[in-house]
Parts: sequence; structure tokens; C-alpha cells
Amino acid sequence: MKTIKTLNDGTIHLTAPVMIPGAKDCDWVNGEPPLTSEQIRRFAKSYEKYGFIDHEHGLTRNGERIGEPVDSFLLTEDTTMTTLDGSLKSYPRGSWFVTSHITQPKAIELALGGGYTGYSASVFTKSRADEYLTALKSEPDTPLPCSCKDVSSSGNSLIKDVPDPVVLSVSLVKSPCLHDSQFCEVNGDMMENQEDVKSLKSKVLSAMGMSEEAEVVALKSEVEDLKATITTMQTDFQTALKSMQDEFTKTLTEALHPVESEALKAKEDDDEDEDEETKVKEEEEDGTADEVAEEEETEEEEDEEEEEEEKKAEKGESKQAPVHDNLQAQKSTTNIYEALGRNPDGTRKK
Repeated sequence: MKTIKTLNDGTIHLTAPVMIPGAKDCDWVNGEPPLTSEQIRRFAKSYEKYGFIDHEHGLTRNGERIGEPVDSFLLTEDTTMTTLDGSLKSYPRGSWFVTSHITQPKAIELALGGGYTGYSASVFTKSRADEYLTALKSEPDTPLPCSCKDVSSSGNSLIKDVPDPVVLSVSLVKSPCLHDSQFCEVNGDMMENQEDVKSLKSKVLSAMGMSEEAEVVALKSEVEDLKATITTMQTDFQTALKSMQDEFTKTLTEALHPVESEALKAKEDDDEDEDEETKVKEEEEDGTADEVAEEEETEEEEDEEEEEEEKKAEKGESKQAPVHDNLQAQKSTTNIYEALGRNPDGTRKK
């Protein structure tokens, strides 16, 4: 069958629409409205986080996966394709297609024998999908009961009633609830012209045989290890830094202690010298003041004596002054006799 591409290793690729804008599914009679292009775009985007391919919505029952998505794209224009039954089918712009790589032998056998005809999306609340994803990582084969829209058989609930809905898995089913979801023959040129909603990283991981979830887990583990290493390095650095600071402070204190002591002693000596100089200066100033006072007092006494002698001479009461060693006094007396026109013995000069 041209709609099934068999690879050299015996595994297969299957391509089919998962959601079609404006298409009525089997729950339309129960009140499920057709999806819009914008709603489908968001569902296709949400699927990038989970990327499970399972058999008849069995992922939450037995944790079994039968392959990996290798491509996911939205039609950018109305496109006609050849379907599983050989007829031509036109799909509108905004239709979401997935190409899956089926690796489980039993699922490959079913697909080649006509046991699958198309895809059916499992829609969960985001919180429950994340919960299941976490549980599956820790215990890969343990199912996690979760109410979801099982579009293969009139489901447990309607998509419109699921709060914050995401697509957890795309199932290969015998009878899709979306009747127009049939495997198609898609050529490479047509796929290259479509809007790719699967990241390049996801493509690379798929080509390497790795799931994006496994890569995320590995990266998270590396990040946690790196955080622990950084924390240890920070603690060691802070301890080493404190030790260096303490050692530096101790060394600096020991080195400065003799210098500080010498500086303090020199300051005390300078203060003592300054006090001594001040004291000497004050004493010198006091001695000079006393001498000046004594000289002034002597001059005043001499002036008083001269005035007294002049008065006596005018009255004729002057008598010869006693001889003494003070030459200045003798000179002053001689000058007085000369001024009166008398000899030193008191007689009048002729």
C-alpha cells in the first residue's frame, strides 16, 4: 500500500490527519462542535511536549508505546491527497497531520494487515498530562488512570468540556472517531511546503533514536548536578576567602604593631620636648619682663631725685652730693652746678 512506507529495517512510516478544521467527528451528535484552525494549531503545538504514539489509546492503561512521531505539520493551503482506500481526499488549510515511525512488531503487522486505518487524538487536561508524563518517566510501564477524550469510541467526555486541554498521544486505531482521518500518501515536496510545528530539536532527537522527554530528563539531571557543583564551589570559595581575610588581618596586625609602638613613643618624646621648650620660653619671657620693669623703676627714681635736687638748688638748700661709684649720678650733679653758675663747693663762679 502506497500509504504505508516500509523502511529498510522493516519498520514503517504512517501519515494521516489528526484534526481537521470544521470537520464533524463521532461525538458531534453528543454536542461536540467542530474544531477551528486556531484550536487545532494550539493542540498541535501542545503535542510537541508529549509526543506519544500508542495503540487504541492504551497508553494510560498499560503505558505501552508503539513508535515515535517523526513529523508534525499544518497545511498552509487546501491539499488533495490519495487515501488508504485509493480515493482522492481534499483537506482544508489548517489541517494537522502527523507522520509516525512505528517500531513495535505487532503494530507493524496490524498496520500492514489493515488493522489500522487512521489516527485518534487523546485529549487530557494539561495538569493530568504532565502528571502522567512525570509518572511515566519514573515507572515507564505503570499505567496512570486518567479521564480523557477517547475519540475512538464516543469517549468518556467531550473536548469542549476538558479544561486547559492538550494532546497527550496520537493513537493508531481501527475506526477513527474523525471519519476523515485516513492514512494518506504524502510526497516529500508537498510536506516541505507545509507549516512545521515540530521543533528541529525534536527531529534531531528522533533521528538519533531518542525521545524529547528522555533528553529533557537528561538535561534536568545535568542542570541539577551543575547546581550542586556550583553550590559546593561557592561554599568552598567563601570558606577559603574568610580564611585568607583572617590570615591577612593577623599578619598585617603583627607587622604594624612595632611601627605603631615606635610612632607612639616618638610622639610622646615630641610632646615632652615641646612642653620643655614652652616652659623655657615662658621663663625667658618672665625674666625679660622683670629686667624691663627694674630698669623702668630705676629711671623713675633717678628722675625724681633730679627734680628734688633742682628744687633744692633753687632754694639754696643744695649741698654737695656724696661721692659714689655711680658715674652717671656724678655727671648729673656737675651739670646742675654748671647750670646754676656755681662751683662744686657752692661758691659762685667768677
